[in-house]
Amino acid sequence: MSYLVDVIIPKHEVHLLGGPSGAGKTRWLLHTLLRWEQGEDFLCYKSHPVPWVYVAADRSCASVQRTLIGMGIEPGRILTIPAWDQGMNENQIMDKIAKCKAKLAVWEAFGSFVPEPQRGPQVKQYLTRMQRFCQEVDTTIIAVVESPKMKPYERYENPRQRISGAAGWGHFSETIFLVEPDDVGKLENPYRTLYVAPRNGPGMSISLAFDMQGRLLPVQDPTALEVVEEWRKKDKKHRK
Repeated sequence: MSYLVDVIIPKHEVHLLGGPSGAGKTRWLLHTLLRWEQGEDFLCYKSHPVPWVYVAADRSCASVQRTLIGMGIEPGRILTIPAWDQGMNENQIMDKIAKCKAKLAVWEAFGSFVPEPQRGPQVKQYLTRMQRFCQEVDTTIIAVVESPKMKPYERYENPRQRISGAAGWGHFSETIFLVEPDDVGKLENPYRTLYVAPRNGPGMSISLAFDMQGRLLPVQDPTALEVVEEWRKKDKKHRK
């Protein structure tokens, strides 16, 4: 068995990255993958980088570029498929992934391509098809999907069950990464929690925070600590 990241990202599978809109899931993943492609460890696991592509299926390329520039990333550094701009369907996106010979595809708005009524049978069929595609063209998919904004007491205990829609998302995908705000009622709160839930093996949770450039980093990162300390001061003053 081979991996893109030991233990948590096996090749030729569909993995999910979930979280409510605005949680910072894409910002976390893009920054982490740029370090991964340099051979740095991914969540303390050994990396095996390969050529990869970003499928912009929920925003324009201009929007992607603004996000990257804000994060201090040169837009040309990430190969991008303009799926939103060109109105591509899933077959056209799959063709583009195959033609550019990417061994990893980060696919935004992945769940929006599931046929209606987007229930269990449709999700199962869709994920089965995508996993077969991964095997046929020697690639791996990290699919970006949505999960609802919910208070802690409203959430399923198992992170694999917290993806929006049918339970099949958790049943028929491999590793699930989930980024959630620590306080859904305070948008300015920089804290996030990353849950990692492999299909086989123990899960983990990691505390993250935004830095001044909007990158989502482990809270102990010096650049994230600047924002965390500023938030703590403001929150403490507000409580008084």
